[in-house]
Amino acid sequence: MGLLGRLLGGGEGDAEERGEQVGERLDALAQLDAKWSTERVRRRVRDVFFAVQRSWIERDPCIAEPYVSASLMERQRLRIDGLVSQHRVHQLENPLIEDLDFIRYDEAAPSVTVLLEISLVETILDAGSRAVVAGRANEKIRHSEFWTFGWEENWKLDEVEQPGEGARHLKAPLVGGDYATLSPESVLRERYARGEIELDEFEAEMAELLGRDRRY
Repeated sequence: MGLLGRLLGGGEGDAEERGEQVGERLDALAQLDAKWSTERVRRRVRDVFFAVQRSWIERDPCIAEPYVSASLMERQRLRIDGLVSQHRVHQLENPLIEDLDFIRYDEAAPSVTVLLEISLVETILDAGSRAVVAGRANEKIRHSEFWTFGWEENWKLDEVEQPGEGARHLKAPLVGGDYATLSPESVLRERYARGEIELDEFEAEMAELLGRDRRY
């Protein structure tokens, strides 16, 4: 059992099993809307990940701007400004995504939360002397983070949480919102995502719903 399992009192398999279930639902939705494709989300997560790491390394928040939400961008800018004013460099070497599990999605928002297992060498350097003031050079570490993405013409990173604060995602419903309060169209999409109905049934029932709406 890894660090995440010890923190949450469960095994790493819990996140993997949940990830498989959420991934299946996302790929079902992707047949109706391509943005939900797990492959598309995975590629976007990688692009965002490396842009964010570059932003830290080069102390330039503009690098991450196309990839993160406005609220996260403001926080990123303040943190990087803090590094610059303290004459520090947040050095990240060989950052890699070792594993990715889909944890939750919200069709209404829309948003997707993933659990990343990350490896890298992380140190804080003095900007002038380049001396290490925190961390250990050449020592690779691994840790987990929950990343939540919102849709704004593309998936943008909106929140990064450590295992303790992000653990709630593992106990939350697989989809956001109360199923009982969803609109008829959303309930129909949820039934399709769960595999309760086939695509032809979904399309027929959705056409009936839309037709009924038009009559009003």
